[in-house]
Amino acid sequence: MSLVRLQDIRKYFPVKRSIGEVLLRTSQSFVKAVDGISFEIKAGETFGLVGESGSGKTTTGRIVLRLIEPTEGTIEFDGKDITKLGSDEMRKLRKDMQIIFQDPMAALNPYMKIGDAIKHGLDIHNIGNTQSERKKLICEMLERVNLQADLYDRYPHELSGGQRQRIVIARALILRPKFVVADEALAMLDVSVRSQLLQLLIELKKEMNLTFLFITHDLATTKYMCNRIGVMYLGKFVEIGTYQHIYESPMHPYTKALISAIPEPDPKIMESKKRLIPEGEVPNPINPPSGCRFHPRCPYVMDVCKNVEPPLVKSPDDRLIACHLYTEKSAVQQQDS
Repeated sequence: MSLVRLQDIRKYFPVKRSIGEVLLRTSQSFVKAVDGISFEIKAGETFGLVGESGSGKTTTGRIVLRLIEPTEGTIEFDGKDITKLGSDEMRKLRKDMQIIFQDPMAALNPYMKIGDAIKHGLDIHNIGNTQSERKKLICEMLERVNLQADLYDRYPHELSGGQRQRIVIARALILRPKFVVADEALAMLDVSVRSQLLQLLIELKKEMNLTFLFITHDLATTKYMCNRIGVMYLGKFVEIGTYQHIYESPMHPYTKALISAIPEPDPKIMESKKRLIPEGEVPNPINPPSGCRFHPRCPYVMDVCKNVEPPLVKSPDDRLIACHLYTEKSAVQQQDS
């Protein structure tokens, strides 16, 4: 059963125009951050969202929670269309849908004690009959994320980066949500702390029966965290599949390039590993390329790629892929059979 379902989601951000452009009445330009995506997240699974900076991952995560409004499309949560819900109705749902931000220092109020920061959600949703009961819940959660309860009266600047991120995790999970968006939650930590927090998230997911949208540019972490992975490029999905699909037999050229960029701990394996590095830079999302958006950088580009946008089609192994190279091969195989 799907807990989250997005259908035909688009998010266009208007580009600020100069006074001259306004006077000349030039047409409004838009950054097409997310441009017509559909996917679902099943209850209890972790869906990974990967891609380069500017692919639309973070925008998608905020749209799911309605922290920003989509330009078009519908969002369903737990069987209910939440796209048009008012602020009061959404406030009630916030308890069930939380977010772990990338930068814990920016996510925490520097003038608010750690205990008060975590307690804020309990106060809003009236969880716990007394202040002492709420403090007990907070101390239990602090210990669950491997922090000492005596941090309750400390301030964010007194903690390390890893400790602050554990506080952000505790604040998100204190409400016992059904669904959590982890937006680059491990990106600002060093490798040793990152591995500890990754293991903590895996444990908490099982313990609390959580459903995750795990947003990252680091494909290596999705191997351990995610059941399925969606690869985004310039606001669109190019491939969606299980982590075995993505790691062991990637189909889209962009997915292959991302996989080839994952570093190997063994230098000999790294030296022998064939790396597929796309040429050029990511195109401007204000005026994305026609046809397949990856075609200016693709080593396998064909004429059809430059003019016709490939649909996201299902393969025999139940992955979704948007690539003319794949559909052309499939057509040849069907003719031969």
